[in-house]
Amino acid sequence: MRKSRGTQMVEESLLLAVSLMTLMIILSMISGFLTTVKQAYENSQNSLDKFLVEVFRDDLDTLWNSTIGQLYGNNQGG
Repeated sequence: MRKSRGTQMVEESLLLAVSLMTLMIILSMISGFLTTVKQAYENSQNSLDKFLVEVFRDDLDTLWNSTIGQLYGNNQGG
């Protein structure tokens, strides 16, 4: 009787250890995925900021200078 209880406890302990290891693996995979998503979001945001600053700045400066130049009679915008 005593031996079967010990065997059952060992079996349950092994199952608990396997389930905890599986849970840790799943959590680490989710954490890695979320880190990747966060990095992709930050990179896309940085790219969008760079696009807005570099491209729109130049285009809006040209448009502004051309418009103001036409209003005041001197063509500074090219």
